[in-house]
Order: sequence, then C-alpha cells, then structure tokens
Amino acid sequence: MTKLLETPKELADRIGIPVTNVRYLIREDMLDHIYTAPGKRNPKIPSGSWEKYLALFTVKAEPKVAKSGHKGSASCQN
Repeated sequence: MTKLLETPKELADRIGIPVTNVRYLIREDMLDHIYTAPGKRNPKIPSGSWEKYLALFTVKAEPKVAKSGHKGSASCQN
C-alpha cells in the first residue's frame, strides 16, 4: 500500500536526493505540499507530487541539426 503523505526525509530517501533539496523545493512552492501544524510547520508531500514536479520542470533535449559546409569555404576552392 502506498502512503498518501510523505515527510521531506522520506521523499528524499525514496528518490535519492538530500533532504535540504526537498525542503528548498517546498519553501519555494515548487513541490506540492501541505502543512499539518500551525505556522507552516511539519510539511507533508502528497503522493504523486514528485512525479508532477518532474513533468513540469524537466527540460526536453532537442536534437542538434548538423550544419552543411563551413563559412568561407567558397574562397578556399581556387
């Protein structure tokens, strides 16, 4: 059974990044989260939040187009 909420440490352990990085994403509102205590304390991350973050912030690689010829090649053809 999957957990509905994870602590920042549990998420960090599961995905293999430092807990400070998870806390940064929470602080900057880049990762979905809820607070379970008054005063913005005790954050919890709902299941699927990491996957949503990856989908939103993944930079897609674009294939490079090969350029044909070199600049100035016409002057070299004497």
